[in-house]
Amino acid sequence: MHDQDYDIPVSEAEVEIEIKGSRFIACLAHTDNEASAAEFLTEVQRRWPKASHYCSASVLSAPNNSQRLASSDDGEPSGTAGRPMLMALQSSGVGEVTAIVVRYFGGVKLGTGGLQRAYTEATVTALAELEKERRVFKLGFQLHFAYTDQGDVEPILFEAGVETASSEYGESVLLTVLLRPIEVETLQKKLQAATRGRVQLKPLN
Repeated sequence: MHDQDYDIPVSEAEVEIEIKGSRFIACLAHTDNEASAAEFLTEVQRRWPKASHYCSASVLSAPNNSQRLASSDDGEPSGTAGRPMLMALQSSGVGEVTAIVVRYFGGVKLGTGGLQRAYTEATVTALAELEKERRVFKLGFQLHFAYTDQGDVEPILFEAGVETASSEYGESVLLTVLLRPIEVETLQKKLQAATRGRVQLKPLN
């Protein structure tokens, strides 16, 4: 299950740290699919040409969705870059984000532990600079009712602050609404009570 609220980036962030002569430039951006992550990587490579490595980590939906994760060490020793970066992203609770850490080698080898710390620090530092907003998980439902019930239904929706995704007014009213899971049962009971069971929330498939 990935029905949780989480933060998403609303801006890009870029920070640079230097460790033993090597420059680590962490670039973060909003990405919600593989194509946008790949596009961001290409953009960063253009922005920072001829680097030693372009290591990456992506969380393409909710941070706890293990099916939408990706990482790359891009030539660094296995497990020293992409994986630590990915763990930093997941720990932050931010979703729909890609981190690229550009490394310009400074001539001093950092060792496995040193690399892991460097890539983690660069990612965490960039995360601190990232502007975020909350993505609220909601489910879609349809409400179908006669105009004679409109006076009972719409005040309930208004009072609950329900988000309406679409509305059709034909021979009857058809609304598509978005609800947080915690809101569904209470709203269902109110609608049924007000209309004697005529109006019910029906989940969108």
